[in-house]
Amino acid sequence: MRTARRPLGNGETATTFLLQPGYGRHVVRFGGAYLAVHRERKASANLNTGEPFETLTLTTLYAHRHVFEDLFGEAYALSAKAGEDRTPVLSASGTGWAPFGEARRKRPLGSVILDKGVAERVLGDVREFWAAREWYSQRGIPYRRGYLLHGPPGSGKSSFILALAGEVGCGVAIVNLSERGLTDERLSVLLSKVPPKTILLLEDADAAFVERKGGDGGWGGVTFSGLLNALDGVAAGEERVVFLTTNWVGRLDEALVRPGRVDVIECIGNATEWQAGELWDRFYGGEVEEGEVARDTGRG
Repeated sequence: MRTARRPLGNGETATTFLLQPGYGRHVVRFGGAYLAVHRERKASANLNTGEPFETLTLTTLYAHRHVFEDLFGEAYALSAKAGEDRTPVLSASGTGWAPFGEARRKRPLGSVILDKGVAERVLGDVREFWAAREWYSQRGIPYRRGYLLHGPPGSGKSSFILALAGEVGCGVAIVNLSERGLTDERLSVLLSKVPPKTILLLEDADAAFVERKGGDGGWGGVTFSGLLNALDGVAAGEERVVFLTTNWVGRLDEALVRPGRVDVIECIGNATEWQAGELWDRFYGGEVEEGEVARDTGRG
């Protein structure tokens, strides 16, 4: 018996009890065939999670070998169904990727209120890109697309990207370019390992333009040339959607935001009067009378 706990959005915790074979050898029956199950824990541990590696060996008679196809097919279907309403989020761990907590519940794109037309333009462009693989291939063009979202802190850039990923059925892999210890080489390796159907989010794009001084303790950092090479150098990956975010668009060099590296640029600014009205309607629409609003706003 395994106990799994998952935090809920309201602060409570959901507890699930899972029946699974313990360590050692067991015999189970599936699809009319008997399977020998050997579960073994290894001495080495996963460097990303700290948990020990495990192996699970399944054995059956040759005449029943078809049962594995059924077993793995059912397991895959259950796994896919469990993740239908979730958006997996990955963070950089060493030179690889690791889950950043539990997969996020998909957020409706309409719940992120941006200025008129912004969300629709970006969503339409992303969908058009995912559907154009053959077009890129026929013309020998690298199959990747870059987006830049800029604006003041807290304006909804990252929230929009997470909601967008859920809308198009992708995960999100996050790298903060101002992270201590992030080097050109490590960034290049990370970008080459981004899983399929995963949006790459590079936060603080302006960090590559900040001068590194000796007082920083020699921890290095991503350089401008290193960022460019990671995005579209010889070793850069393809079939990739990259979002860059920055609070200081004026610090970005023209070489970074040229078409081919950044194809779409959108400003996510402070809320306009229209956005404020949409936010009010979303949270309080139909619940508060206009007269009550007028009285409340009239109080000093």
